[in-house]
Amino acid sequence: MNTNDLVKLLPTGYEDACYEKKAITRKRTITNPLDLLRLILFYLSGNKSLIDVSQFALMSGIGKISDVGFMKRFLKSKEWIIWLSQHILPNPVLHYKKPRWLESYQVLAVDASDIVEKGAVKKLWHLHYALDLFTLTCSQFKITEQSTGESLKNFTLTKRMPCHS
Repeated sequence: MNTNDLVKLLPTGYEDACYEKKAITRKRTITNPLDLLRLILFYLSGNKSLIDVSQFALMSGIGKISDVGFMKRFLKSKEWIIWLSQHILPNPVLHYKKPRWLESYQVLAVDASDIVEKGAVKKLWHLHYALDLFTLTCSQFKITEQSTGESLKNFTLTKRMPCHS
C-alpha cells in the first residue's frame, strides 16, 4: 500500500485531530500527521523494535529520530489513535442494524493479544481491545504490561438498563 492509498482510507479531519489530540506539538523530525502515522503503523505491523522504527524513519526520508524519541511520540499519540479508530468507518455493507431489544445496550466483543517488542530485551505487552459489534468500531483499548491478565476488569463497562415501553 502506498501513501496515497493510505490517505484515501483516513477520515476527514485526521490532520487537525492529530494536533488537537497533541500527538504532534512541535515539528522536529516528525513534521506531519501522515509521517507519524506511517511510523506508528510500521511499528505495529509486526515484531518491529524501536530501533527498526528509527532506521525506517531515516531510510524513508522522514528523518532522524531516536528509538526513545519515537516511543515518547508514540505514547503521546494515544488519544489520536483512539480518534482515528473511532472515525474510520467500516464498509457500509458490514454495518448491521442493531435489533430493537438491544437498542439500549452497547454490545462488545473483547479480546487480548500479545505484542512482543523486538530487541535485545524482548518485552511482552498485552493489547486489550473492545469492538462494538454493530458499528465495527473500537470502543476501548488498553496496552498493559505482561503481568496484567486477560479480564473484563481491563475495560470500563457500564450497566445499561433496557428500555421498557
